[in-house]
Amino acid sequence: MHHRCLDIIEVQRTIFHHVRNDSEYNGKVTLARLARVSRVFSNTALDVLWEQLASIAYLIRCLPPDLWRVRSGETVGKMLSFKRKMTQSDWDTFFRYSSRIRTLLDSEFNLKHGCSRLAKDVIFALSHPPCYGPLLPNLKTLFWDTADAKYGPLLQWLFTRSLVNVVLPHFVFCSPEMSLQLTSRCPSLKHVRVTAESLARSPNSDDSKIFSDLILGLHSLESLECHAPNKATIFHISRLPSLVKLSLRFEDDLQLQTLRPNLTPPAFASLESLILQVHNLPTLTSLLEVIRFRPLSVSFTVAVMPTLDMSMIHQFSIALVNACDRERLCKISLSVKSEQWPDDIDSPGISLSTVQPFLTFSNMEFFEFDVNCTLSFNDNALDKLAESWPKLTYLSLNKKSGRWIDSRVTHRGLIKLLSRCAALNEIALSVDFTDIDQPHSEVPSSRPGNGTTSQCQIAHFVESDIKFPVTIAAFLSDICPRLCKVSGEDHTCTIVRSDGWREVNSLLPVFLAVRRQCKKWYTGR
Repeated sequence: MHHRCLDIIEVQRTIFHHVRNDSEYNGKVTLARLARVSRVFSNTALDVLWEQLASIAYLIRCLPPDLWRVRSGETVGKMLSFKRKMTQSDWDTFFRYSSRIRTLLDSEFNLKHGCSRLAKDVIFALSHPPCYGPLLPNLKTLFWDTADAKYGPLLQWLFTRSLVNVVLPHFVFCSPEMSLQLTSRCPSLKHVRVTAESLARSPNSDDSKIFSDLILGLHSLESLECHAPNKATIFHISRLPSLVKLSLRFEDDLQLQTLRPNLTPPAFASLESLILQVHNLPTLTSLLEVIRFRPLSVSFTVAVMPTLDMSMIHQFSIALVNACDRERLCKISLSVKSEQWPDDIDSPGISLSTVQPFLTFSNMEFFEFDVNCTLSFNDNALDKLAESWPKLTYLSLNKKSGRWIDSRVTHRGLIKLLSRCAALNEIALSVDFTDIDQPHSEVPSSRPGNGTTSQCQIAHFVESDIKFPVTIAAFLSDICPRLCKVSGEDHTCTIVRSDGWREVNSLLPVFLAVRRQCKKWYTGR
């Protein structure tokens, strides 16, 4: 006998999802055993077990062993092929399992980690089923990033009306036949992502037109990630009320400039997340000058520019502030690369005044700033930043371009930052620890942080020199009792600096354990 609550399908699915996700006890094996225990929940257990599939090859291997074989090769890895033709009995078994699959994650990553590739005879057989209809009739998510056109015929049989999320290689969107079938068979598509190489260098090419026709046929899109489409497509998606996430990669500045007339209000009125990869910061700035929208998150990556100065950064920050809702935007990421070395630039570098407009975003939670320009911040600048952004959880200042930092931030500025931003979880910045970096025998008995404690768990100290790792580890364990990872991001390959921060990282758990022990002893007296 079993409890009547186990007759409720929703309860069964909740339990079985917990079982499947339990990696400690090999959840999938346990779930397979549960499916064979009782008829009451066998069907539900099988549904959860087959809900997500890493490769269609696993489904083939559930068929009779006299049907298939796996061969290993030095160039292609494992290859799954057929020994004979599929019979009606084989197809019946195939569809008994395939109807349960909701997510197919057939990726290059899986192929490199043990999954078998499909031989041409397997692809041909799966592309010619005995009855008309999709191979996976209830599929909702299709992730297929293998950029090999031989899988094209098979992919067409994976397009189904239930499909809402697709991640597909570029060749699918370059084929008029496949694009037409994708739009006609999948009218409910909400999420589209194009992987691999660009659809086309020119927005007027045939490939771009095919992709444009596909997107123009989708009216329920919620997210789109691809290389920049043509103007007609941009105009279409900018007016979609359902679109909340957009990621575009532009190949040239001219293509970006031609889009300006299509970006005036009410373009992208519902957009919450915008990711752009461009080649020129001034062009991006001019684009933002015509946009008025209310995103929660923006991320901009600018490819290698000939020159970069602080005036460009300042103009960009003003344009972004004017384009976005200051109360709503809470995440900014900017990465700009320049071919010019800082020594060739006469300007003093980027200070707080350069990015002052950003401080008007009062609800900032995530700020990532990485430019190949000298970054000059001091304690007062960092304190002003922390005062403007009390909800900050992530702060990164030139983590990837660390060698171009002229930091005057000391341990005092770090303490103020951590005390003002109580939710700060991860930081990456340059700090001058000179004032407290001394032999542990000379460390004063008073606490440098005066009792300040932070929730910060990860700290990257970019281009920050230290001489006495024990002293620094003691200081960090005092002000950050939850700190679990420390690194000294080193872009100049200084072995001494790297070794010092590795020692701090190894000492930190010991200091934290001792401090917890002392606190427990003290409070228990």
